[in-house]
Amino acid sequence: MMRYVFFLFVFLVGTIYWVSTKYNRFEERKPINSGNEVKNHVRLIREKETRVIDESFIEYKKADDNYNESILRIHSLSDELRILEGKELFNKLEGFWLSCKVNHTCDYQLDELKEQLPDSLFNLLSSFEVLRDEWLISSQGISKDIHFLEKIEQVRQQYENVWGEYTELLFEDEFQYYNFRAESISLQQVTPSEYIEQIDILFNQFEEKKLDSYVKSNSAKFDYAIDNMPDSFSNEERESLVKDLSLIYLTEQERADFNKREMQIKTQNHEVETYQHQLSELKARLDSLRITEYSELSDKAWQDEYQRRIEEFRIEFFDYQ
Repeated sequence: MMRYVFFLFVFLVGTIYWVSTKYNRFEERKPINSGNEVKNHVRLIREKETRVIDESFIEYKKADDNYNESILRIHSLSDELRILEGKELFNKLEGFWLSCKVNHTCDYQLDELKEQLPDSLFNLLSSFEVLRDEWLISSQGISKDIHFLEKIEQVRQQYENVWGEYTELLFEDEFQYYNFRAESISLQQVTPSEYIEQIDILFNQFEEKKLDSYVKSNSAKFDYAIDNMPDSFSNEERESLVKDLSLIYLTEQERADFNKREMQIKTQNHEVETYQHQLSELKARLDSLRITEYSELSDKAWQDEYQRRIEEFRIEFFDYQ
């Protein structure tokens, strides 16, 4: 019996030892911390790969957006160049070259625009800077001491020598103004009695020739009419014509404002004339005094006295006015 009990005890102890050893080995083969570290490591790698992919996509998107924006700007420029004329076209061409040089994109933009613009317009764009520089140099040779109509012809000839077929396209508004000025010259041959009738005829001609942009409003016509009166008209003739023209082209309020300005100008002119007249009289008296009462003064002493008298007169005159 005792032997049986002993064997049973040994069996139980052995069983407990075997189970304990097997459990410990299982724990060693499946460490929890090692599994988490692997998972964390894999997660970090995946996050890094995702971040690299995202950054690459963002850079690609930026480059793609910049390219699309550049294409849109070029298309917009192409449309503008097709539409614009005169000074606006000239300024747009000049602005293109200034901008593309700053951004170092001239060759790229020209390549794109070559496919979008008519040959004639692209040739103007590509050769603009050379033609402009040549034009600026040649413009210095235009004579200023010639009749206005001759000057217009000389300017046109010089422009055509440089710009050729592009002359009208680029300088339409400039030559329109020259034509406007040329038409005005005829007024210098008009008599006072004919002036109002002739100025009305001229305004109608401006409208027919599309030059009326310079005198669209009635107040602009009034200003033009009084500015272009012949110098041969007397003051009385001018005042009479101004009054008649104001009744034709100005409203009641505009006439009142104009008359007020004219009165102010007349007052100022009268003050200037009075000042100059009295100053001349004072200088004449001082010249006489230099010979008589102040003949013994030195030149320096006399200059001091002379300047003192002049300065006193100026202070008294303007204080009184």
